[in-house]
Amino acid sequence: MIATFVFIIIFIALFVLFNLHRTFFLPPQSIHIWRQTNSLSLTLNYYQYDLPFFEPEMHNQLSDYGNSGKAVGEFPIIYYLAAKLWKITGPQEWLFRVIQTLILFTGLWCLFQILYNLFKNWFWAGFLSLLLFTSPMLVFYGPNFLPDGPSLGFVFIAWYFIMKFYQKRSAASLWLSALFFSLSILLKITSSLSFIAFGGWIIYELMFLKEDKRIFNFKWKHFVPFVISVFLITAWYFYVEYYNKLHHGHFSYHGIWPIWNMTREQYLRIIDALKKIYFKEFFLPATQYLTVIIWLFLLIKLRRLKLVFRFFFLVLTAGFAMQLFLWFQVLEGHDYYMINLLATFVATWAVLFYKLRNWKYFKSPLLYFIGIAFFSWNVITCKERIYFRYNSWMNDMYSRQFASLKEIEPYFGQIGLKPDDKVISLPDFTINGSLYSMNRKGYTQFGSDFSKAEGFYSRIEDGAKFLVINDTTILHNPEIQPFINKKVGEYKNIRIYDLQEIQTQQ
Repeated sequence: MIATFVFIIIFIALFVLFNLHRTFFLPPQSIHIWRQTNSLSLTLNYYQYDLPFFEPEMHNQLSDYGNSGKAVGEFPIIYYLAAKLWKITGPQEWLFRVIQTLILFTGLWCLFQILYNLFKNWFWAGFLSLLLFTSPMLVFYGPNFLPDGPSLGFVFIAWYFIMKFYQKRSAASLWLSALFFSLSILLKITSSLSFIAFGGWIIYELMFLKEDKRIFNFKWKHFVPFVISVFLITAWYFYVEYYNKLHHGHFSYHGIWPIWNMTREQYLRIIDALKKIYFKEFFLPATQYLTVIIWLFLLIKLRRLKLVFRFFFLVLTAGFAMQLFLWFQVLEGHDYYMINLLATFVATWAVLFYKLRNWKYFKSPLLYFIGIAFFSWNVITCKERIYFRYNSWMNDMYSRQFASLKEIEPYFGQIGLKPDDKVISLPDFTINGSLYSMNRKGYTQFGSDFSKAEGFYSRIEDGAKFLVINDTTILHNPEIQPFINKKVGEYKNIRIYDLQEIQTQQ
């Protein structure tokens, strides 16, 4: 009980230290506002239109030949839940963040309990589980609307119930574990690595180990919840393909982006991004170097590890490498894809601590002091990186273009732009960034070609009534000239033009 209380206090302290108590109440912004506003757009549409769970929509009218926003990616359980809570509170982005943070916190607490049962040491269990919350990538994206943080949290919760099954042989624990594994994979298919590793070990036990040597010792009935999970997960991703094909639109790709299907120029750009961004955002660089050293040490000592740790060490390492190779191309602009790989990071450190648990210095005050100093170093670096995300070039798109859109809705009412009037919003290469910010359905440069006048005419025919410009430098572009003859509004950096007469003339 005391250990849990201390864990909660430290988590809250980190939360405040990283300034999350303030950024919690900010609109979606900084790097990858694209993906943040996709999640929020789906949620806001659930809220405003009381959409059925299996028929999500977004603001961008990229589906049904420009006539709807019907598209689906990850399982929308969090979006649907947030929308239902919004029915009570109104659309509050902070409430969405609360849901995300609670899932992540619960996952880290479950990891804390798992690690204690391995090491029998509260300090090192807390050190490793809370060290994850010094990853700038996880601290930023975890609360900020993306499914990756909750997906990782669900993985740790699933493992917690596996531990409970090991301790008490309760079938209910297996059903709960299967539930949380399912939620994790439904939110992010790349989180399936832990599920695959666990399933592989169970099969290995049954095929190659005598019953008295098995750890989990599954009977056939124990497979049932996981078989059902595989069926439900498969059914969902088939439904995703069906729904998107039915409406001729999608915003999330579920295939692979392998390293071998890229040009040399792409490869060099990604390597440059890894050096400039990922190496700083995944963890403190020293922590990453140290993890590699630990991994090499364990590789050398591999034969001295318990068989189960040897298995998970090799499988999770192979999975880490495979994911990097299969989705290498997305790393150019999708740093959050690395979040679920933190499971391998945890496994590497956990195996080391388990190996050292009986070392005479493992509980020494000096080693505890070194651990606290190292942890503090990670905390300070994370705080700097989070500040940088909100106060640097990473936030230019929001601060220069989209910030005014978050407050423009009352002004739209003054100039006659109704809530159901579709707009063309430029410039915006995101799917829903500007559209969500102003809460208007319509079109951006994603899914529409506005490099020629024909693209404008096409979207006008699809129902676009107004053109909203958030960067006036594009007003000199030749392709836009026929559509800026009737200005009806001006608000800070925003210009609004009426397209309705153009529509009747074409």
